[in-house]
Amino acid sequence: MSIPAPGQAMDRLLAGEPQRSDGSLTVASLAREAGISRATAYRATQALDTFRQRVDERTSGPDVPATLRERIRELQGELREARRARHEEITDLRRSVYTLAQHVQVLTLDNERLRAELGQQNTVIVLNASRRER
Repeated sequence: MSIPAPGQAMDRLLAGEPQRSDGSLTVASLAREAGISRATAYRATQALDTFRQRVDERTSGPDVPATLRERIRELQGELREARRARHEEITDLRRSVYTLAQHVQVLTLDNERLRAELGQQNTVIVLNASRRER
């Protein structure tokens, strides 16, 4: 028993251009694509063998899993490097914030000391608002 026009249905599925199915590389999709029941498709053993062989040939090109694993390793390395750089930047920024906060504290204390000294000398002249605006 053979599937009516199995070659065309197989070709469409393998090309990723299904007309009657979801395009998955399964016997059920092949049967839908060929317009027959799944039971009929399973009885057509020669056509199924051909289909499975073509699916295997299609997926047995370059070692896809090894290629993907290598790409995953590369991306994980890039991610580690990005995280390291981000951590380093955050650490540097925290140090800068701490240093700047200390400078602000020193300047505040210095400013208070200078104001106190000026207040004790009684040499501070307070200008009225109209003179300051000029």
